[in-house]
Amino acid sequence: MGLIAQALEAAGIVTTSVSAARDITAAGRLPRAVFVDFPLGHTTGKVGAPDLSRAIVAAALELTRSDDAEQLVDLAFAWSDTDEWKDTVFRPVTDPVTGAQQPVDDRTPRHGSPQFQYADDRHAAAATHADLPCEVCSGVDY
Repeated sequence: MGLIAQALEAAGIVTTSVSAARDITAAGRLPRAVFVDFPLGHTTGKVGAPDLSRAIVAAALELTRSDDAEQLVDLAFAWSDTDEWKDTVFRPVTDPVTGAQQPVDDRTPRHGSPQFQYADDRHAAAATHADLPCEVCSGVDY
């Protein structure tokens, strides 16, 4: 999403996004985005809650009034009264000291720079960009 939004912005089209993956959105450096701490796939709320959906979309659209670069606004909406829903999303691990099970977010942290699985991949990417600009990196030529 970040590359598409940046290309559209470069072409003069204002963008905004709604995200349920804050670290990925921050790494993508979107021009404007709002974050909701909701399960993936439910970025505009629960089925059957149109007022919540409208409020989330309105908050995202409100960002289009600003020219500030790289805004990521955390919205205060809650999926439920507790965070128990996260227990079904993140795998539980047993604490070796207490024996209690705790959900752990063990996803790989996101970075602002490209990550490559193998050194050969990094070299291939560098070689591809050696003489010519990448249309994805530099935006679409309109």
